[in-house]
Amino acid sequence: MTTFTHFCPEHIGMLVFIAAATAAGLLLVRRSSEKAALRAALGLSIAALAGELVQDVLLVREGYNVPEFLPLHLCNLGLFVNILASVTRGRVRAFLAEVSLVLILPGSVGALLFPDWTYRPFWSPVSMLCFFTHSLIVFVPLVFLVKDKVHVSFKHFWYSYLFLALVTPPIYFIDRRFGVNYFFLMYPTKDSPLEWIFDITGEKLYPAGLIFLVTVMLLIVYSVCFVIGKLSKKPSPKSGHKK
Repeated sequence: MTTFTHFCPEHIGMLVFIAAATAAGLLLVRRSSEKAALRAALGLSIAALAGELVQDVLLVREGYNVPEFLPLHLCNLGLFVNILASVTRGRVRAFLAEVSLVLILPGSVGALLFPDWTYRPFWSPVSMLCFFTHSLIVFVPLVFLVKDKVHVSFKHFWYSYLFLALVTPPIYFIDRRFGVNYFFLMYPTKDSPLEWIFDITGEKLYPAGLIFLVTVMLLIVYSVCFVIGKLSKKPSPKSGHKK
């Protein structure tokens, strides 16, 4: 079976295409109404989930066991988070949209940069579906951001930790029970930043290394959002009386 490597010409070309398509899509979102943008976010989230299901069917036909490809990676959970964020309102939407933007989006970007499906041919249907679903998981939270449905604040830094505290224990149990590696809790993907963490911490401290990596990532994302927010604020007009 032909494989591909990280940042080979095909991979770089795909990343450029995804970046261009994302930029073009966000320009359309900016010009659209709020209602149309949220409908698009919901439709694209459902399309991403459908792509995941098609991918699973293809894997079943290849002989893989169901426990090996349940939608339990962080990016996979983003499929459901984005759907819920598209149909809810108020604090629930604010929580889900921010988790999607600051936690799941960077994870999906990492997956696009360091895909763990390099063992397959680049142009295989499963590889294309992986690029497709991860691209939409990146795009949808940006729709929420552009349409002002998410307000990133350091006050919400705990949102991601709460989300991870709820979902990580059952996923860890599944990993141990079925010998799988969701959330990459058991071991890192090859040639990725997770492998660098593993090499530094060793097997025993690897979970602590993952927590550290998540914290650093969140600090970077929140800091970038803070700076962008400050720069994008328009100065208020000074009040005064003419003499």
